[in-house]
Amino acid sequence: MYRLVLVGAAALAACNQTDNNRPATLEYITEAILQPSCGQYTCHSSYRRENGYAFDTVATAKKSLEQQGLVNPMEPETSRLYVVLTRKVKRMPYDSPLPDKDVALILQWIKDGAPGLDTTP
Repeated sequence: MYRLVLVGAAALAACNQTDNNRPATLEYITEAILQPSCGQYTCHSSYRRENGYAFDTVATAKKSLEQQGLVNPMEPETSRLYVVLTRKVKRMPYDSPLPDKDVALILQWIKDGAPGLDTTP
């Protein structure tokens, strides 16, 4: 019984890590954050393309982010992607805003130059 409690405590501690050591890459951000939160069938999917954006695959996310100019590594905090995830009114996704940890990872990726995107004007 004692071991079971220790295992449970260790598992809980692992789930509550404060470090954001996930990879700040286009692939990870698309597959772990954008696709499940934004790229669903009714919103920014390849089928629906709400506002011209699709985030359901890495290829469509890359194309949307590049062609729509949603990322600006020169001024990360003004990048359209970051702004819509953090604004107070009509914050995206509407039904459930992203956790702060996910938004911070996206901002870090933009600050790092948005590797995986061609962000040249």
